[in-house]
Amino acid sequence: MTKIQIQSEIDPQVLLASVSQIPVKELEYFVRELNALITRRKTNNMEHRDRVLLRKINETVLPQKKSERYIQLHHQLEASKLSETEHKEFMTLVEEEENLRNKRVKYLIELAQLRSVSLPQLMETLGLNRTQYG
Repeated sequence: MTKIQIQSEIDPQVLLASVSQIPVKELEYFVRELNALITRRKTNNMEHRDRVLLRKINETVLPQKKSERYIQLHHQLEASKLSETEHKEFMTLVEEEENLRNKRVKYLIELAQLRSVSLPQLMETLGLNRTQYG
């Protein structure tokens, strides 16, 4: 088996020059192992990012109390029974909900790209209602 010495800081050109001296059979083995290493790292990174994105998607909703208040104020608005103070409160909640929804869509798009599926496919897989989440 051929041995090469690697320094702590690797110059890719020096590494290639060293690897080019390895016999073909050993080079093929090295390349297979290197590809396996790359695949493991990518998979671990992808799985980690997938988990992070799912957590962020679940966090980008109004808290229950605010959501209930939003619905209550929305019904009052439809019935034309909102005071000026309630209208300001409702508009604040609308803005907060829109910001959260925009973040959520951004995370959903990134997760769809990571999983190599369309956004509608991902939303169906996750059981999300497209009309509710944009």
